[in-house]
Amino acid sequence: MSLTVPSPERAVNLTAVKVVICLGAFLSNLSAGMFNISLVDISADLQIPVASAQWVVSIYLLVISVLLPVMGRLGDRFGRRKVHNLGLFAFAAGALGCALAQNEAMLLGFRVLQGAGASMYQATNMALIVSLFPAEQRGRALGLMSTFVAAGSMAGPALGGFLIQWFAWESNFWLLAVVAGAVGVLAHRLIPRDTETAGGQLNLAGAAWMAACLTSLMIAVDLGSRSSFLSVSVLLLLAVSVGLAAGYTGYARFAQRISPPAENGFSLFTDRSFAAGIVITVITYMAAFAAQLALPSLLRLSGAEPAWVGLIMIGYPLALVVTAPVSGNIADRKGPLGILTAGLLLMSVTLLAFGLGSPALRTGAMVLPVVLLGCAMGMITSPNTSIVMGLAAKSQLGRVSSILALSRNIGMMFGTAAGGLMISGGNRPNGSYVAVFVACAAAVGLSAVWPLYSFRHSSKRKSAEHLHLP
Repeated sequence: MSLTVPSPERAVNLTAVKVVICLGAFLSNLSAGMFNISLVDISADLQIPVASAQWVVSIYLLVISVLLPVMGRLGDRFGRRKVHNLGLFAFAAGALGCALAQNEAMLLGFRVLQGAGASMYQATNMALIVSLFPAEQRGRALGLMSTFVAAGSMAGPALGGFLIQWFAWESNFWLLAVVAGAVGVLAHRLIPRDTETAGGQLNLAGAAWMAACLTSLMIAVDLGSRSSFLSVSVLLLLAVSVGLAAGYTGYARFAQRISPPAENGFSLFTDRSFAAGIVITVITYMAAFAAQLALPSLLRLSGAEPAWVGLIMIGYPLALVVTAPVSGNIADRKGPLGILTAGLLLMSVTLLAFGLGSPALRTGAMVLPVVLLGCAMGMITSPNTSIVMGLAAKSQLGRVSSILALSRNIGMMFGTAAGGLMISGGNRPNGSYVAVFVACAAAVGLSAVWPLYSFRHSSKRKSAEHLHLP
């Protein structure tokens, strides 16, 4: 069961409700990107390595990735409005604690609280819109949310750079705390109260399984970047992560056999196209976020001013916002596979340019590959989302939407780990810098095999049909 449509007397506030819900999505994406530029300053103030400071980004994304499914179910059971609004206040409290943190442990602890709050309103905001808005208004409301998400990503690097230029890295957290608190108050006043909730059990075991798998992997990558990936502790952690992932895969297959597909939630992954779309989402977000994390820190370490770095990095989301609707229009008219393949190949080439050519480029010349990376991502996201969502039945759209959100967060989390490898070498690009960019380029290039094969196969089938061949 779901929340009922609000009563007529509250309908006049639907515009305000829509904006308030979308502001939460804006804050979450703003917080994910605005600290990439400040890692050098956090490292200096807290007297920790830059590779340790990148956990400010990593742990936020890790917590969101682990808790998204749990918070979605909590919203169904106890009320989406309650979980959504509580998440905003938890996010504000976490940001306030980060601003006041005196050491690394306090900073990361409050960043965990901030990530938990973000997962609460991320898991419920789309469900609130679907529940509160009549069918004829849902598309516009969800479209507005996408705009706010893109705006948050776009504003993060630039705003973070400007605040550090004229104030300090703590000012980022002060701003998030004040705005999130204000949005929480507005959400409490404007969003209609929950009238109905649904039952169901929490899959806490699955969440704990995922948390252990992802955390062991992230710690292994962090330790490997500091010492050696061949050390016993790193190899043991990697083995634990792989074992947990294999165990969860086995559990998913077992659940698929003993329960109906509509109940077990794993049947979609048996579709190769769906699985390929999810893999493409994880890989491309990993590669793009690795670049977004590493490049600002490396530019700062080379002496560039924070505000100038922010202006350079804003080229990525700006190009994405411009390219995505154009790519979506092309996908609607020509089919999604062609534009998706072109985007993957462009991203692979751009990543190679970052890895092999950027050490020789001046700061200003970095604008072009950053913009090309944003164009490539815009060419990928719209058609890939169209493919994945088009494979789901209407009854599974909410589940598939949450899977895509989780895939994006996992990709960004892995990208943060990869970016940490690149910035661990000090003030000059090292072997890890080149190796990670080349590896990301190879992964993106390999992910283009599926859409390229499907595109050629569908083109041959259409030609055969046109010529009346069997």
